[in-house]
This record gives sequence, C-alpha cells and structure tokens, in this order.
Amino acid sequence: MSESESTDSPQVKLMHGWGQGFKKRDLDLIAKYLHKDYRHTTYPRSLDRPEQTREEWLQQFAGIISLWTELEASYISCSSNSPRSG
Repeated sequence: MSESESTDSPQVKLMHGWGQGFKKRDLDLIAKYLHKDYRHTTYPRSLDRPEQTREEWLQQFAGIISLWTELEASYISCSSNSPRSG
C-alpha cells in the first residue's frame, strides 16, 4: 500500500478531523466525529463513575477543555553538559 493510500483512508481523515477539534478546542468539531450512540466509560471501573452518553461526556469535556492553556507537549532536554550527581 502506498503512503497516499494510507493517509487518504476514511479512518485517517476521521482521526485528523477529530484531532483538529481538540487542537482548536472546538466542541462542535469534536462532536461531529462522535457516533450518535457514543458511550464513555471511565477506567478503572472501581472508580464507580457511571457510563456517560455522548451529550453528558461533551458537557463534562467542555469544562475540562476550557481549562487548557496550551496543547503543546513540554519536555526537559538532557545534554551531555548537564551536571551529574555522584
């Protein structure tokens, strides 16, 4: 399979579209890619969180996404010049 075939697949397009919803913090775009019968289950089940419908999850997620300040990953660089303990 060529690279263009794999990147044009419906599954890849779906994931890119859904990812753009997160990147743009656009709940309507995120919701567009969720099936109408979507159910969200929290794991571990021992937390006793009830299963959520699509609408319930989107409402809860709206509160979470509003707290995001940035979506970039941060990391600490390790260089050979860093001090060593010992």
